[in-house]
Amino acid sequence: MSYTIEYHIKVFDDIKKLKFTKKQLIKIKKKIELISMNPFPKSLGGLGEPLHGNLKGLLKFRFIDVYRVVYKLYRDKDAMKIIIIDMRKNLSIYESAANRKQ
Repeated sequence: MSYTIEYHIKVFDDIKKLKFTKKQLIKIKKKIELISMNPFPKSLGGLGEPLHGNLKGLLKFRFIDVYRVVYKLYRDKDAMKIIIIDMRKNLSIYESAANRKQ
């Protein structure tokens, strides 16, 4: 069973800003779908990496080494919400994720 995938409204702006190619968009969609089949933290046998500090409760995964996708897992409704997609070199990804966390 895969979890339902939801998106923060600003994720679509993230994607536009990053100017992904069509091929990259297909890859990231497939990666998100793969993660949705087992979105739990790696410590529980899942595919996500838990974040810490003010980002506790969020998870992340890598995409093409330089990109990160941060998401929140809603176990009670079998859903995962993509919070932000951005480049890792831009540490503001984590600041933005904290702001979008709600």
